[in-house]
Amino acid sequence: MDTARIRNRWVSKSLRLFSQRAYLDKLLAIYPLQTARSQQIPLHIHNEIIMLHQAHDTPRLLRLLKKLKKFPYDEPLWYLLKNVRGCLAQNPQQLRRITSSLYTMTAQETVIRLAAPPKLNTQMGPMFAVWLRKKFPLLPPDKFEASNRGVFLLDASEKDAKKFVINRLRQELDKRPDLVCKVNKKYVLGEAKWIGQPGGNQSKQVKEVLLFCGDQRGDVKRVGIIDGFPWAVKRDSGGRIINKEALEVQKSPYDIISALLLPEYLEQFR
Repeated sequence: MDTARIRNRWVSKSLRLFSQRAYLDKLLAIYPLQTARSQQIPLHIHNEIIMLHQAHDTPRLLRLLKKLKKFPYDEPLWYLLKNVRGCLAQNPQQLRRITSSLYTMTAQETVIRLAAPPKLNTQMGPMFAVWLRKKFPLLPPDKFEASNRGVFLLDASEKDAKKFVINRLRQELDKRPDLVCKVNKKYVLGEAKWIGQPGGNQSKQVKEVLLFCGDQRGDVKRVGIIDGFPWAVKRDSGGRIINKEALEVQKSPYDIISALLLPEYLEQFR
């Protein structure tokens, strides 16, 4: 990346940070991912799934799968079919589609998928919130508003924090930002995302951060907090990474930073 073409110094800092040694290792302090472990399935359930699948005993197989925490594949309707009375019986076409999908797998493959480790990506958002609360002191709304020296986080429920941001800070937002902070007399709001790869929902999350940063209002500072793929510049093969969302982040005129830079970023407002 030609840093001369980058319009924001915090974007430049984040790109340099990504290119340095152990960037991902340092992120373990914020996103403490654990080793992915297979789910333990009791031997008698394992054997019963094999038997029912091989016999195509669909009613008993589905009753057994409903007792487990996960389904053998990412089925968007399974939660409804599992938890809502009558859903399975009242929707025969969906039932046929799902069982057809199950039987395209072997019985052994079905068990292997059930035992596969959970996706770790789903844990990233809560991890950032836990790190914030460990890193910075918290104050309830009245004391938070009255503070004028130091770095503090707003300690409030989702509903009360959103009300504070909209009513007292005059910010238009659909939800509470991931970061509601005050540095001396300066309010700072932040939206944080982990972007592991391009495309799909990850691209949507990048756009959310860009729109959030682009709607700067009054004296309240908005910052995007992004880690992962958008800071990558070169492929393993040596070619440049060309991705619309990543380039929009890298060329952003607004403050977008790695979470690792957040303490330094907030310190500038003291």
